[in-house]
Amino acid sequence: MSYEEKRIGSFPQLIRELDIIDLDAGVRAIGKFKGKKCFVFVTKGANGFTSILSSMKRAGKESIPDKRLLAKDFATIQDLEKFLADVVVKPVVAFEY
Repeated sequence: MSYEEKRIGSFPQLIRELDIIDLDAGVRAIGKFKGKKCFVFVTKGANGFTSILSSMKRAGKESIPDKRLLAKDFATIQDLEKFLADVVVKPVVAFEY
């Protein structure tokens, strides 16, 4: 089994990819929430999108998810886009998996 990530390099590209993402895929981006750097995970389900924000911790040279900060559901891509515009850092650092 092969695992591959696709790099996303801009906010418009992030929204385009989320709009067409498969139900078994997701996106991970770097964000900022309440002044702290975090991971932003987004998945697509039958009833819309779910975004989970997770704090970061160091594990050697890598940053890994730590505690969940927020979980939020969105019915439309437009609602999700408004939320992500406030939490995803620019320049965008994101990956589809």
